[in-house]
Amino acid sequence: MLNLRTLGIHEARRAIAEGVAQAQRRGLTMAFAVADHRGAPIACERMDGAAARTLTHALRKAFTAAEMGRDTARFGKDLQDRRGGLDQWGNPNLTTLPGGCVVVLDGEVVGAVACGGAPTDLDVEIAQAMCAAALA
Repeated sequence: MLNLRTLGIHEARRAIAEGVAQAQRRGLTMAFAVADHRGAPIACERMDGAAARTLTHALRKAFTAAEMGRDTARFGKDLQDRRGGLDQWGNPNLTTLPGGCVVVLDGEVVGAVACGGAPTDLDVEIAQAMCAAALA
């Protein structure tokens, strides 16, 4: 029998609360998503005033980070380095948009967090804070 470790609703709530707090401090309206170790959504939230597409992007970023076992920005860089493309993976839900952060505990992927709606560097920064909050 396998023993799997994965993020749950408590970790998801902590991560999203951190994302919202980070966005509010910066005066941003954003969306957030948390996925389990397989990329299935656990929880998501779109702040009032955030465009609907930001939630779609956050969900795809969380899925990609969990599925690929690396942050979306790193996945994009890896594809670029080998001159590959998303179409090679055969999954339209994958994305290379920065802001998806894989959550690793003791070397094991336990899920992913993501956000969307901010400039790229802030999406990455806020996702990293969400990641830390999920593991707190």
